[in-house]
Amino acid sequence: MVPAGTQSANTFEAFLARLRESHDVSVFEAIERLTHAGEAVGFNAQDLIGMLDRGMTFEELLELIESKMESSQTAA
Repeated sequence: MVPAGTQSANTFEAFLARLRESHDVSVFEAIERLTHAGEAVGFNAQDLIGMLDRGMTFEELLELIESKMESSQTAA
């Protein structure tokens, strides 16, 4: 079994690779990009904050957005 920290790091690295992003993005820019990605699949900023407030991890939130993006691309 892969340790949780390693799995999170691998998921984050995979997400960055899919977005072709570097690690040199400010936190504010990263939040803005996350918000735009969420809006692209139907979530507003309050939805994203609510999911985090209800206990969803950042990793789970990224995976949800990615899944919705993949589903919308498949449907198109």
